[in-house]
Amino acid sequence: MTKIVFLKNPSPDPESDSYALAARSASCTSSFVPILSHDFVDQQGLIQYIQDIKAASNSSNPIDSLIITSQRAVEAVASALQEITDLTVQEYIRSLPVFTVGPATSSLIASYGFTNILGGAEAGNGSILASIISSLKPKYSRCVFFTGETHRMIIPKHLRENGIECIEKIVYISVELSDAQFKFRELLDNHDQSIYLWTVFFSPSGALGIANAIAKIRSENTIHLKVAAIGPTTEEFLIKQGITPDAVAKKPDPNSLLSEILNH
Repeated sequence: MTKIVFLKNPSPDPESDSYALAARSASCTSSFVPILSHDFVDQQGLIQYIQDIKAASNSSNPIDSLIITSQRAVEAVASALQEITDLTVQEYIRSLPVFTVGPATSSLIASYGFTNILGGAEAGNGSILASIISSLKPKYSRCVFFTGETHRMIIPKHLRENGIECIEKIVYISVELSDAQFKFRELLDNHDQSIYLWTVFFSPSGALGIANAIAKIRSENTIHLKVAAIGPTTEEFLIKQGITPDAVAKKPDPNSLLSEILNH
């Protein structure tokens, strides 16, 4: 028997979460330990910002595309759009090309009515997405990157180096949950040693405490604990903490992750 601990917030219904479903289909049990909470930033300001994008659409230098790489940013933008009563603004923003990473975020964007989604499953990380965008220059030369307060500069840096204007717009902040380490330790203390246990990291944000705890546990060899990373950025973070992941998803999606875990 294998149990997988996902260090993330589950879907509103944990039983229908795509990662829980993938684990169940592979005859694995699973649980979630959230390590971050997310809060929108200045929604009224975002509403005005979106309206300004539409107002400048006929100018000599309009925004020609959007970049949204996280589900929280999608939710922030979608929430702001729903507050706008001018349907022409909603329709215009939803018609703009949206560049994103991974199938999960791509599907979420589509569920909010965006119709021109690029990257997605073809872009497994920010570096690949940035290369896709720059390869489409000059069709896309001025974009807005809706993102969180803490984000890597891979996409903006690459685009600017390739002559594409990338405007960063912070739409949410992430706050580390103070009880995450306690809940994770409690889970380990109640763990049946006969069950193969995996811990999956989805991001470096908020994960340092649990990573340090796992590094100590693995050095003591007290629990048969395996570690997986959702992609190369998280893998790099774990290696810096002294943890070499036993599995790294080739794409940031449930099936790819479970495939690597099962192959191991």
